[in-house]
Amino acid sequence: MTSDSETPIPEASPRRQSPPSRRLSFLNSPAVKFVLIGFVTLMLMIPSTFVWVLVEERADRSREVAQDIAKSWGGTQEINGPYLAVPFTETFMDTDVDDKRVQKVVHRTAVLFPEKLDVTGDVSVEERKKSIYSLPVYNSSLNLKGRFSDFPENGFEPSHGGTIDILADKAVLVIGIGDVRALKSEVVLKMNGEQSLAFEPGLGPLVMNASRYPGRAANPSGINVGVPQMKWRQGFAFDVPLQLNGSTAVYFAPAGQTTRVKLQSDWPHPGFTGAFLPETRAISDSGFDAQWTIPYLARGIPKVLTTSKLPLEDKLLGVKFVEPVNFYQTISRSLKYAIGFISLTFLAVFVLEMRSGWQFHWIQYGLMGLALIIFYVMLLAFAEHVGYGAAYLIAATAATVLNAFYIGTSLKSRTAGMIMLAVLASIFGVLYALMREQDYALLIGSVIAFVALAITMFVTQNIDWTGQGKAASDPSSEPA
Repeated sequence: MTSDSETPIPEASPRRQSPPSRRLSFLNSPAVKFVLIGFVTLMLMIPSTFVWVLVEERADRSREVAQDIAKSWGGTQEINGPYLAVPFTETFMDTDVDDKRVQKVVHRTAVLFPEKLDVTGDVSVEERKKSIYSLPVYNSSLNLKGRFSDFPENGFEPSHGGTIDILADKAVLVIGIGDVRALKSEVVLKMNGEQSLAFEPGLGPLVMNASRYPGRAANPSGINVGVPQMKWRQGFAFDVPLQLNGSTAVYFAPAGQTTRVKLQSDWPHPGFTGAFLPETRAISDSGFDAQWTIPYLARGIPKVLTTSKLPLEDKLLGVKFVEPVNFYQTISRSLKYAIGFISLTFLAVFVLEMRSGWQFHWIQYGLMGLALIIFYVMLLAFAEHVGYGAAYLIAATAATVLNAFYIGTSLKSRTAGMIMLAVLASIFGVLYALMREQDYALLIGSVIAFVALAITMFVTQNIDWTGQGKAASDPSSEPA
């Protein structure tokens, strides 16, 4: 009797799997971690962009408040003049659309420039605050003094070959003023040291260059006063004192054939600007003195100009009352260096990790990076209340201590924490120097980046980037 014998069915051989230690060694290999850190750095550019948007939003709010202050106190002042505006008509024969000869009359204005103009001014500046924002405003005592020469016979030549009729009794002395509402007293014209004539609002026959002042009315702010015919034909000396408020900056036009401008102020941070820079200037902690001299030939225009527009609007000279630190602009610029700032920090941690055997997870790199992004938010918030210098010290100290303590406790190494404290303090110090040296920021930044890369290349020269050496030396990675 034959018994059925059971034939054992061979078991399927299990799929060969990589040991866990090998998978872990791949994920923890220096090359993979370096790539992950780079990815984290790029991802941190997203929140840094949001911070940049926040900075611009606060800067816009600051500008809005500054405009509100300027509306109440006085805006940027442009003193353009004085000029002698003399209307005249020219009558000539012309042909109409039917080729008929007709008589035409054209109304025009001749602008005469002073033979000499001396402008002196004492500008007292203070900062006016509204909420947490401030704006440099000033009160100025100005004096325009000079002389108009006698009537130039060749100043009213006809352009169409007709006859000229000078409206001599309608001649006016005109001074353009950026914001006439900020005048603090009545303005009078003293002629030849004797006669005094009161100014009226407006620019008489002159109008503004509309393209230069797109938001203003057809006639810019200014003042004018009628000048008797016998006075302007024979020439006269003039003296016009002005008590004028303003903000941010003050500009003057070189209205005279020879113009001298002399300003003094108690503001220690002037920014000289415009078509002409001062010949001499002295700046100290107590203020500045500056003097301009513009000769006739440097102006590039004749002694008499036939125009309906206020002249020399594109040839102004002046001074801006610059704030010592525009921290919105500074923080915005520093955010452009955020990727380099974060990369240097990560690079320092990575080098320490590779050289010492400490383990720092890539997610922990991300948390460190977020702390560095919060540094910018703290810097912005504190700067609006205590100023840029103190705000930078507070925010940088907080970010440095937090990250150094976090690294030290995570790696359970006081040495690691102290090293990162020194590294982060150095990086924040370099960033502060970069922001202070605006003209050399790119040069300094490029040199620092090159040095950091060179150090990294040499200190990581003997690192096993694949992690295979570590895996091979690990007994648990060998098959049983």
